[in-house]
Amino acid sequence: MEHLKNKHEVYLKKPARSWDDGLPIGNGRLGAMVMGKVDEETIFINEETLWYGQDRDRKNPDTKKYLEEIRRLLFAGEVEKAQFLAKMAVTSTPKYMNPYQPAGDLRICFYGHKGKTEEYERRLFLEKALAEVRYRMNGYQYRREHIVSHKYQVLAIRITTDNPEGLTLCVNMSRKPFEEQTGKISENTVCNYGECGPGGISYFTGARLDSDGGQIGAIGDFTWVRGAREAYIYLACGTDFARKNYRELCLERLERAAQAGFEKILRAHEEEFGALYSRMDFSLGAHGVSEKASDELLEEIKAGDSTHLNELAETLFHYARYLLISSSYDCLMPANLQGIWNGEYAPPWQCEFTININTEMNYWMAEKCNLPECHLPLFAQIRRMVPRGQKTAQALYGCRGFCAHHNTNIWANTDPEGIFDASPVWSTGAAWLCLHLYEHFQYTKDRKFLREEALPIMREAIRFYEDYLCENPEGFLVTGPSVSPENTYRSAVGQVGALCMGPAMDMEILHQLFTEYLEGCELLGLTEQESEAEAVRRLLAKLPPIGITSDGRIMEWQEEYEETEPGHRHISHLFALHPGCEITEEQPALFAAARKTLETRLANGGGHTGWSRAWIACFWARLKDGAKVWENIRKLLSTCIKVNMLDTHPPFQIDGNFGIAEAMLESLAQSHAGYLEFLPALPEQWNEGEIRGMILRGAIRADFSWKDGKITALTLTPKEDCAVQVRVNGIRTELSLSAGQETKVQVV
Repeated sequence: MEHLKNKHEVYLKKPARSWDDGLPIGNGRLGAMVMGKVDEETIFINEETLWYGQDRDRKNPDTKKYLEEIRRLLFAGEVEKAQFLAKMAVTSTPKYMNPYQPAGDLRICFYGHKGKTEEYERRLFLEKALAEVRYRMNGYQYRREHIVSHKYQVLAIRITTDNPEGLTLCVNMSRKPFEEQTGKISENTVCNYGECGPGGISYFTGARLDSDGGQIGAIGDFTWVRGAREAYIYLACGTDFARKNYRELCLERLERAAQAGFEKILRAHEEEFGALYSRMDFSLGAHGVSEKASDELLEEIKAGDSTHLNELAETLFHYARYLLISSSYDCLMPANLQGIWNGEYAPPWQCEFTININTEMNYWMAEKCNLPECHLPLFAQIRRMVPRGQKTAQALYGCRGFCAHHNTNIWANTDPEGIFDASPVWSTGAAWLCLHLYEHFQYTKDRKFLREEALPIMREAIRFYEDYLCENPEGFLVTGPSVSPENTYRSAVGQVGALCMGPAMDMEILHQLFTEYLEGCELLGLTEQESEAEAVRRLLAKLPPIGITSDGRIMEWQEEYEETEPGHRHISHLFALHPGCEITEEQPALFAAARKTLETRLANGGGHTGWSRAWIACFWARLKDGAKVWENIRKLLSTCIKVNMLDTHPPFQIDGNFGIAEAMLESLAQSHAGYLEFLPALPEQWNEGEIRGMILRGAIRADFSWKDGKITALTLTPKEDCAVQVRVNGIRTELSLSAGQETKVQVV
C-alpha cells in the first residue's frame, strides 16, 4: 500500500476529530467534508443555495429621519450620542440575516468492521481533487475514494477491499437536529428532504448505493449492501432556489451517474479539474518532499523548526488554487466565509459573504492564478445586489445609485447587519466589490465586459456617492456616518467610539473607484455625455488626501484619534497599499508611513487571526520586504493553520488560505504601479524556484525562474499588442510585446 507523497497533497495519518478537520472536496455548487472514520463514517454535505428561512426586508424606517442629526453630532465631536442614536436609527429591523446551513450528513455504517487499524492514511490529492482513505484491518486492505463531479453533479464514492468476504454496509442521509422527511425511493436509493425554515428554501438530497457483486436492499430510510467486492455511493442534492424541478433533477443525476459508473466519472472529473488546475504551477526548487504527515510538519514549524517550511508554503499555495476551483467554479454563489463547506446549523457569522474584507480576500488571487472563471460567481452576486442596493440607498439615505453594507447573503441583502457599533453602519461594501469588476478587465482586457458590465455597475455605485457624500469643515467630501472596520478610537475629549465621518479606508476605496471608472471610460473612448465623467472628476478632486499622523503613520480617521486597540486585526487604512494601488514606492512619504503603521500594529499584537496575518503578508510584499513575507508565512503556518491545512480565524475561515497565496504571488511579481516588477519581495529562503502561468495586469502571462535572488529566465506572452515597462534584477527597460507571441526577456 506504499504511496509516495507529493507537494500537491494534504496527508494525515488519522481520522478527523471535528468536521472542520475533514478533507474538503467540491465542484463549486456541491461540497463535502470527508472525515475518514473507520467503522462509521459521516460525510458532511453542503449545497451552495441552502440557506435558512426566506428573504426579508429589514430596512429601518427611521434612518433617513435621523441621518443629518447623526452627522451633526459626529462633526461636533459627540460620538457617543451619535452612536447611541445610530444603534436605534440605522441598524436593521430585525438586526441579523439567516445562516447558510448544511444539507445534512451522509452516514456510512460498516458491519463487522472491527479490529486493529494499521497503515491508516487520509489524503487529499489536489491535482486530482480526490480525497482518499486507506487502511488495513485484520490483514485486509480497505480503500475509499471521494470526488465531487462537475460534469455529473454528484458526490461519488468508491469503496473497495481485498477481503474475500467483501463489504457489508448501509447508507443513510440525515439532517440532525433539523430532520424533516426521510425515506426510500427504491431498494438502492434513499432520500432526505424538506423546507429549510418556515416558508424557506425547499431541498432534496438523494443517495444511491450500487455494487460490484453482493446483495442490495433497503430497510427504513437506509439502503444496504452485503458481500460486495466494490461499493459505489452517489449523492445528489438540489434546492428550489436554483431549479424548480430540483427533486426530479437530483434523481436524474443519480441515474446518470450510476449508468456511467465510478471509473468513467473519475476520468471525466480528473480531466476537467486538471484543465483548470494545470494552468499554473509554482515550485521553490528541487528540495525533497518529507514523508511526514502534514500535521507533523506543522508541529515542527510550531516548535521553531523551519526545515520543511518551503514545502508547506508550496502546498499552501496549491491548496488555495484547489479550494478556489472547488468552491467558486461554474456555480451560482461566490465563496463564502468557509468557501462552500459548513458543518454547523448556526455557523460563525452566519457563514455569509462578509464584504468589509473577507469576501474580497477570497478573490485577490483569482486573476493572477489564471482562474478568471472562478471570479464570475462574485460578479453574478454583485449584479443581484444592484437592484437591492438601489432600494437600500433610497430608503435609508434618500440617495440614487446603489450601496451595500458589510454583509450580504443568498438574497443579495444590502441592508446593515448587526448591532455592534464597529461594523453595521458602513455603506462602502458595494464600492469595494465594484473594484473587482475593473480588476477582471485589467487582467483579461475584455472590453465587452468593461463596457457592458463593469462600467455601468461602477457608475451606479458612484451615483450613490454623488448624493451621499457631504462636506466636512475642511471642505472635503466625506462618507458618513461610517466606521473604519471594525476598529474603535478615543476622541480628544475622551469619548470612545467607532462611528465617524470619512474614515481613511472609505476615502481610499472611493479614490480608486472614481479613478478606475474614469480610466475605463477613456480606454473605451466614451464621450462626456456617455460617461458623465466631469461629475466624477469633481467628486474625485474633493476627496481628502491620505493623511499622516504626527508620529509618521497613515491616519485611520480624519482626526488623529487614540486607538483603543492598537493591535486591532483590521488594518483598513492600509487599503491603498493593498489591495489598492495608491500607496507605492513612488510616493516615499506615504510608503514609509505605511511601513510604520504596520510595524506599530504588529508591535501591539496585531495579526492574531488567520485572515489578518495573510493580509499583513500582502502588505509586506507591497512594501518589498521579503524577510517579513517569509516570517508571516511562518507565523500563519505555526498559529493559524489547522491539521488539514485550512485557515483558522479561529474558527475556520477560508479567506486566510486565499490571502496567503496572494501574498506569495505579490512577493514574486507585481504589476499595480504601472510597470511589471519581478522578485520585488523575494524571501532569501526561496533561493531558487519557478512559476508558470501567472497572469499580470495588461493580460500578460509570465513564466519565470530564479536562483540566488535573481531572475534566470523570463517569458512574457500578452493577450494583445502592448508596450510595457519591466523591472528585472534591478534594471528597468521598456518592451514592445505582440499579441499571443512569447517574448523571452533578456536578463542580466
